Amino acid sequence: MNKIKFWQSWDTHTKYPYLFILGLSIAALLLGAYHYITGNDLAFAWDKISDLQVVPLPVHESTHLLETFTLTADGYLLLEQYDIAQPVFRTTPAAFMLGFLAICLAFYIATISAMKRSAYFGGMALLMLLLATFNMDALGVYGSETGQTMLVISIIVLAIASYGFQAFWVTTSLLWRVVAILGVEILLGLLIYTESEFPASLITLHLVNYSSIGFLVATVLFILWVAYENVNALLWINTQAKTAERRFSIWQFLLISFLYLLNLALLYLRHMGYVEFDIFYINGYVLLLLSAISGFWGMRQREAYYGGLFRFKPVGAVLYLVFATVAFLSIGYAYATANDSLTVMYHDVIVYTHLAFGFAFLLYVLVNFSRLLEERLQVYKVVYQPKSFSLFAFLIVGTVLTAILVMRTQYRVYFYAKAGYYNYLGDLYRASDNHMLAARFYEESDIYDPDNVKANYSLAGMHRAAQESNNEIIRLKNAVVKRPNPKLYIRLANLYDGKEFFFEKMYVLREGLAKFPESGELYNNMALLYAQTSITDSTDYYFDLAQQYSSNEDFVKSNRLAFYTKQAMLEPARELLQDSKGDYTTLRSNAALLRQLIGQQPDAKDAFVPDSLQQVEDFTLFYNQTIGTLNTADTTRLAAINAYIAEPDNQLFQESLIYLKGLVQHYNGQPKEARTVVENLALAASARSGYYYDALGIWMMEENNYRAAAAYFKQAKDRGNPQSYISEGYAHAMAHQPAKAVQALEEVGFTGNKPVIEVAQKLATVLRQNVSSILAIGADEDKVTFLLTYLPRLTFEEVNKLVDAVEDKDLKRRALVARIDYLINLRKWKTANDLLKEAGPQLQPEGELRSKLNVQQMKVWLETKNYDVLLSRMNNLHLTERDKRLTLYYRARVADLKGRTQEAATRYEQALKMLLYKEEVVLAAADFFSRYKPKEENAYNILLAGITYNAQSAELQKAYALESINQGLYSYADDALAVLKDLLPAAEYSTFSDKLLKQRQQSEARADDWQL
Repeated sequence: MNKIKFWQSWDTHTKYPYLFILGLSIAALLLGAYHYITGNDLAFAWDKISDLQVVPLPVHESTHLLETFTLTADGYLLLEQYDIAQPVFRTTPAAFMLGFLAICLAFYIATISAMKRSAYFGGMALLMLLLATFNMDALGVYGSETGQTMLVISIIVLAIASYGFQAFWVTTSLLWRVVAILGVEILLGLLIYTESEFPASLITLHLVNYSSIGFLVATVLFILWVAYENVNALLWINTQAKTAERRFSIWQFLLISFLYLLNLALLYLRHMGYVEFDIFYINGYVLLLLSAISGFWGMRQREAYYGGLFRFKPVGAVLYLVFATVAFLSIGYAYATANDSLTVMYHDVIVYTHLAFGFAFLLYVLVNFSRLLEERLQVYKVVYQPKSFSLFAFLIVGTVLTAILVMRTQYRVYFYAKAGYYNYLGDLYRASDNHMLAARFYEESDIYDPDNVKANYSLAGMHRAAQESNNEIIRLKNAVVKRPNPKLYIRLANLYDGKEFFFEKMYVLREGLAKFPESGELYNNMALLYAQTSITDSTDYYFDLAQQYSSNEDFVKSNRLAFYTKQAMLEPARELLQDSKGDYTTLRSNAALLRQLIGQQPDAKDAFVPDSLQQVEDFTLFYNQTIGTLNTADTTRLAAINAYIAEPDNQLFQESLIYLKGLVQHYNGQPKEARTVVENLALAASARSGYYYDALGIWMMEENNYRAAAAYFKQAKDRGNPQSYISEGYAHAMAHQPAKAVQALEEVGFTGNKPVIEVAQKLATVLRQNVSSILAIGADEDKVTFLLTYLPRLTFEEVNKLVDAVEDKDLKRRALVARIDYLINLRKWKTANDLLKEAGPQLQPEGELRSKLNVQQMKVWLETKNYDVLLSRMNNLHLTERDKRLTLYYRARVADLKGRTQEAATRYEQALKMLLYKEEVVLAAADFFSRYKPKEENAYNILLAGITYNAQSAELQKAYALESINQGLYSYADDALAVLKDLLPAAEYSTFSDKLLKQRQQSEARADDWQL
């Protein structure tokens, strides 16, 4: 154990600094391993291209004149294909590199100051050469960039400090030497960072990338240093046992050494291109790690050879760890920056040196100690005491063999080193936005290592930023020649965007899959490519493979679900929906849209209300989920919507968010606010104003405000919305204006939509009939349509004939409900109540029609003064979510009629917030407040809100005109009278005009009396 932990007997001022540099070396090793695993992924990070596709999403359906009117909003599907982000310049690896190197230099300088004079000067010469590689004067600290002032200052200061310890303070411990040198380095660093005009991150990158050539040389020297240590370790394993019986024979040593060298030879032949088959190879970096560990203890064993220059304690031990740390850092930094020229170069150097020196050392052992091996003696103890083949000769043979291997590869490692160095400089100048110089260095790199990934992908990134697609394609094609990876094929394929490049994209993806048959990302993009065609089998096939090989299965499931939804493949979509329970935002967004399309209830546990919409998938998930919460009286999302609208970064989604706000308000009990929001949106969004006016028209249809609906449909039609042509005709028909309906239906021909024109012509034909003809030749559907349109103009006998003539059960039910409406409008409560009892058993227990019948029943109970029955039973009646709001009104009316004025006032206020569109509610509330608070303006304000919301209501305009007279607002009454001229028949208008004039005269007379 003492031989293994040889530092335990050292004094504390030597042991602890040594343990510190040992820990630093281990940290550098772990950091290098981390970058080896993650460097390429972080430097060329996966990205995604989101394809936002609009799908008509049904929001609400309502039936009018036997026709279903569906309000659709934009639903959002997301298809995501993999892409590669722009090359990322991370300064964190450079900062770690510089910090570790500064400590290593401090230990190096402190260590060489303890050497003999000749060795010290040799070490200082190497230090000066290394400092020259930092190119510090280019940072503009002192003088011009072409001067060497900062370099000279650094050399002088460090030389003085080290020489002082070497010549004068020779007894100073290692700990204080290191601390002193670190202090000098910190002062130099402060000088550079404070005096240079460049930012700290750029200074760090400059120092690390420029000095990389010096540390590259140090790394190669360390690799040479330990190149034969693995064979030496095998010798120790074979001969270290205490007894001869437990030691291995020479043949076992030869066998294991042969297998080791064979692995290296195969690696070399594979690099040369002579061997292409894939078998298990020991990674070259693993070999370096093993040889570094072996050399850790072997350094002490070789002290007899270098003892004349310096001792193992502490100089040799520390010096070994300094070079090991530098090697681990250099290799790790090459991987951190995805500098493939250097990573390949380091691996090649490891293979060449370990093969050459390993073979030379095996020869050295066999020539000198074969007899001892045969006798199973502990050869490892005397391995550095040769008899015939000297250690110097072994080094010469190893060096010559290494040179031969390098020359056989046309000096490839040299050119790779230069290419890697130029890549570092390219990174530096690109980070400093000097793109011209960066491109020049990358091009130089591509000359020394043709088609290396680092240079070509960096140049491709520069072309990408400049939107030079053709040049980017050329560079990416170069990059996939020598060292391809799936990311390069992904990016290259994505550049062939558009249907005209379908085959080019397919060929690139196929080439990538041929080389990387287990790339889930390539399969995903291939599936999305075939999703643009009608070949669903191929799309499913590639989605299957993508799910099999992908590390992010939810990513693929999300795309697959979007594909099934887009293609209306409901069965596989439902199956996949059941299996899609992940947290991936895009998957949840597409699932929310599908649930809405197939009528499934949203998952309450999956509610998503983020603080901000950072990604497009955040918006689509929130939007799709919010659509699913309509008609649930849930307005909690309005606060989030308002916050998103106010955020400038959400400008892209602002129109959709504003409309979503209107939808939430309208379907969850805030109709006044909703109409204001969407009207303003229609005025602002010129491109889609027709759609928004059409939506307002449908809202009015849902509220049975058909004249207002017709007015909105006309505005939508005038703004180019084709669907509004026929909708206007239906609205006029439901408003009992058949002549206007026919006129609007005749204009449907301008749309050129033959199926819609046929429907319009059929309806117009029905509306042109009279009662006798419709009874004689009309189908059941025509009879009900005629009944609903002409209902106020018919006699009760004609209504009964039409109802009795309908034979179809579903249509009969609608006719029965319409007949009850007829009687309610005539205020024939007893007959209406009798027919309610007759119609009840014929209707379904649930549904929109049953809800309407129950609303009629509540109306009859109210008007027949069955208040207790109304209050006790209305909560048990089946009502749609919209009709449930009427219970607020009926409670207010009962409280009003029973004289509970305070309760009535409160309930009327509640009802008005949700039922402002209901003419009956507005009139009743205004009447109550005119009695309850006659001297205040409550009644006037209620009627003003009513006509603002529904200006086409004649009854509201009448009440508003009369209340305006009461308030002394005669000009407002005149405005309302002008509106009524277009809403009322001439006779009715004349009668009301006289009534208004009489009331005005009375009001003026009262005012004159008050003044007197």
